[in-house]
Amino acid sequence: MSDYYAGKYPQSVDAEVWLLGGILQDPKSLGEVSLILKSDSEFFQEKNQAVWNALLALYKDGKPIDPFIVSDVLDKEGKLAQVGGKDYIFSLMESVPSAANVDYYAGIIHEKYVLRSLIYACDATKNESLNPAAITEEVLQLAEKRIFDLATDQVKENALLAGDVAQDILSTLSSRSHGELSGCPTGFTEINTLTNGLQKSDLIILAARPSMGKTALAINIAMNAAVHGKTVLFFSLEMNAQQLVERILSSMAGVNLSDLRHGRIYSETPKILLARAKELAEKPLYIDDSVDVRAFDLLSKCRVFKRKHNNNLDLVVVDYLQMMKIRGDAENRAVGVAENSRMLKMLAKELQVPVLALAQLNRNVENRPVSGGRPQLSDLRDSGSIEQDADMVWFIHRPIVEERKKKKGEEWNPTIEAQRQAFLIVAKHRNGPTAEIELEFHGEITTFMDHLKTYASPPDESGSFSGAYDG
Repeated sequence: MSDYYAGKYPQSVDAEVWLLGGILQDPKSLGEVSLILKSDSEFFQEKNQAVWNALLALYKDGKPIDPFIVSDVLDKEGKLAQVGGKDYIFSLMESVPSAANVDYYAGIIHEKYVLRSLIYACDATKNESLNPAAITEEVLQLAEKRIFDLATDQVKENALLAGDVAQDILSTLSSRSHGELSGCPTGFTEINTLTNGLQKSDLIILAARPSMGKTALAINIAMNAAVHGKTVLFFSLEMNAQQLVERILSSMAGVNLSDLRHGRIYSETPKILLARAKELAEKPLYIDDSVDVRAFDLLSKCRVFKRKHNNNLDLVVVDYLQMMKIRGDAENRAVGVAENSRMLKMLAKELQVPVLALAQLNRNVENRPVSGGRPQLSDLRDSGSIEQDADMVWFIHRPIVEERKKKKGEEWNPTIEAQRQAFLIVAKHRNGPTAEIELEFHGEITTFMDHLKTYASPPDESGSFSGAYDG
């Protein structure tokens, strides 16, 4: 078997010949083989590529396949002489005793193709590395993408037929007409109504000043998605996994977070927490609390995660954008943050997953007392490119926080309604309207909820909350 020749690329011409011969003997086997070999480029010899294309064209048209018909197709295409004439087509059929092992031959051909592709990828990386203007992270990024594409069998033509895309849209519209969300559910009625769920490839920036509850809302959305069976990957750059899960259990069990942290455990609390922990163990919510992580690293981690979990990844949460490590030779911090923002958008688009990234607002929002501390797009800290890259920008506004600053040192007894009042301001929505959504924030259990117009009864003392919350 003449598989290798000195100085040549990996190949198996014999396997190509035996495969084509087997198909000519049993055309029905082509259906199974076409699931293994996705492109004619997987064949090393051009003449075998031509024969494969002729076989595939006949198969897709439902026409009979035999050496005479294949020869006629190649002749009409002006390729019969190129492959060696009718004699070559008949010799293919006679080269193998039966079609029994065509899938095995297809596997060999595919393996050689992958090895050749690896060599091509390495050659490209080598050439990029030798470029005097090469940027290390960009070269690494391109190299990793090539390897990732090969590993996930995603090397393919990227051009899409508009008609096929239209069919996908009609299918999506059909699901929407039945009340189904086209994107990842958030667990919040008005947010779902506005967005129809968090959409694949969207970058959503959730921004606020400290103590407004950014992390709490992100955790709530992540958990709500996981409850609906969505696979969620939560990158916690600020808190470790234990702290994050503590908040999740507090929210799920309705147990005061402060009590939990200080060990004030009441008689029924352990049973409740155990039950909720068991529920949590069944949900596809994953936490990565790595520190000093760059956007480049997040993309790599998500690629590996998606491959490891059978291509399942429905939501990525990053807490938070300004905590991400920036490139060492970045011109300044704003440039570094801008690069990370663009990389998160690239992550969303490449992996076809919504990315919810938390961000800090600058202090300007606190210097506008007339507006009551209501944030606006210009308040995004470190880089205006965050707004540009984002498909949606959300702000959390809780009037109680600003009011508390004004009343500092004064006797003050805000109502329960005032303590819990919160707004999600959708300041940018690339594919829909902006809006202001009223929510409730139950700080004692770090939980945002849909706003209710009436309150059945005030909380007991263990559930009281001053409005102060660090998150």
